Amino acid sequence: MLKEKFLEYLKTEKRFSDHTLAAYNSDVQVFMQFLQEHFGQAVTTDQLNKVRDTDLSAFLASQWRHNIGKSTMNRRLSTIRSFYKYLNREKLVDNPYVMAHKGVRTPKPVPYALNETDTAKLLEALLKHARSSWAGQQDYALLMTLYGLGLRISEALGLNIADIGQASVTIRGKGNKERLVPVLPQIQQIWRDMLAGRSADLPSGPNAPLFVSLRSRERLGPRHAQRLLERLRVEQGLPDELTPHALRHCFATHLLMNGANLRVVQELLGHASLSTTQRYLASDAAHLIAQHRKAHPLEQE
Repeated sequence: MLKEKFLEYLKTEKRFSDHTLAAYNSDVQVFMQFLQEHFGQAVTTDQLNKVRDTDLSAFLASQWRHNIGKSTMNRRLSTIRSFYKYLNREKLVDNPYVMAHKGVRTPKPVPYALNETDTAKLLEALLKHARSSWAGQQDYALLMTLYGLGLRISEALGLNIADIGQASVTIRGKGNKERLVPVLPQIQQIWRDMLAGRSADLPSGPNAPLFVSLRSRERLGPRHAQRLLERLRVEQGLPDELTPHALRHCFATHLLMNGANLRVVQELLGHASLSTTQRYLASDAAHLIAQHRKAHPLEQE
């Protein structure tokens, strides 16, 4: 019952997506099953209050024995903290030990991003498809939106026709947080051209989706973009890391490599922490070294 109330809170108040809710449900379930075996009895609020550092360490150790990766272990620990934070808010549990427990150290991977030349080739290849059909035109517009605005795929697919013609769009991202993202004139024109060729039997009006499925006549789903990139990877001989989300990485990396302010990029991406944005700086070490040598006074001497 505690888990169900927690998930309902995440759904109604935090407005988490179904995908995120499923992950939280799985993580809490794994933890509750562990506690039941660990304490040898059904898990109650009293048992949850008794959890200490040693119990959490035992939980992580059990995950390790089951070959669970470090990133997944940390995600589950984060979910557990959120669960306890909710229980504390509801005055059901007061356990500072869980909130203070540290996660497993993991090296943060550098986000994959194509260089500017390969990104341009990818978009040029897609532009050829755009000239042959309206579906191809929409595919081109979608990937240009991901790269031009640095959006997550869910954010791009959430755009409506009402967003056309504005110098910026308000994006509701993770945790229901809003951010303002500028729209380049080139992207606005691509959107207008796409809408101009849109069939009359497809949804229209300000609140209609900007990207629409020809089959269902409803908002386009993320799987379409994934399949599109899968096909382009084969055609262009590009690595498997090239996903719709990788175009967001390209957006951030290329801005930083061309001198954009780190905090500006943080705002554009909607990152809560500057350290998350800093990971993109590591994606082109050669460029950073060149810029350092060009700018540092000692090197100029």
